Amino acid sequence: MRYLGIDYGDKRIGIAISDEEGQFAFPKMVARNEWSEVREKTKNFIEKNNIATIVVGLPQNFKGEDTQQTKKVRDFAEKLKKELGVEIVFENEILTSKYVEKNRGATKEMVDASSAALILQSFLDRLDKVQQKICP
Repeated sequence: MRYLGIDYGDKRIGIAISDEEGQFAFPKMVARNEWSEVREKTKNFIEKNNIATIVVGLPQNFKGEDTQQTKKVRDFAEKLKKELGVEIVFENEILTSKYVEKNRGATKEMVDASSAALILQSFLDRLDKVQQKICP
């Protein structure tokens, strides 16, 4: 099963996808933050890649509290869930874009997709640790 990762931004939305085993995340693309475009591209990814879960980066401050951007992200995720019928999970995205920019891990055009990959990879790593505890 594959997972889709999303880094929501006011102007752009980064999209990443996992491998078929759900072990590794890869930056895929960046879409303009226009609902019709994002919905169609996300829907296509879901259908073509058998995705049941979308991991959305949740912006919170260093204390783990919600920010102004958090409400926008939650509203966006709710729209995705209603329209596409997929499970949505949140993963703290603190400093992912800054990390990518600082380490020059992507071209300017792909920073958001690389951030989505970091968010997704964080989720996959945490999921793997939980599974290792259950099935040592």
